[in-house]
Amino acid sequence: AVLRDDQRPIIGYVGTIGAWFDWELVIALAKSNLKIDFRLIGPVYVRPPALPHNVRLERALPHTEALRAMTQFNAGLIPFVENSLTACVDPIKYYEYRALGLPVLSSAFGEMARRRGHDGVYLIDRNANMTELVSEALANCATAESTAHFRLNNSWESRFDQAGIFG
Repeated sequence: AVLRDDQRPIIGYVGTIGAWFDWELVIALAKSNLKIDFRLIGPVYVRPPALPHNVRLERALPHTEALRAMTQFNAGLIPFVENSLTACVDPIKYYEYRALGLPVLSSAFGEMARRRGHDGVYLIDRNANMTELVSEALANCATAESTAHFRLNNSWESRFDQAGIFG
């Protein structure tokens, strides 16, 4: 989403919020970026801690509404803890965010750790300068061409071709 001068940026998460969700990282990120709104959309299966004023929990949405909500984001968020459960995870939300042209702020878990240095991927940890990292991510404006290229390279057909399943 393109920001107007009077608009606050939105960093958003769409998905289930369970034991793998890194609340501490989200809180640190929000506290270091008080002029940014954080929207966490999805079912919550763990009790959330006290959240800063700029973090808003929202109910789960049907898929089409969730996609519409993501088009209002300026960056996508994937704050998962690094543990044995997430060690092999390749989150679908990464592909959804990037297919919408969004930069992605993520902890370095599972397959996301292997995306360090990829265009539009910003890996965060508690030692990072979170204000600077968020500024970098928000300044990342994907072109229509780079977004179309990402979609083409990450389609099911392309992924099956890479695996050599059909030829």
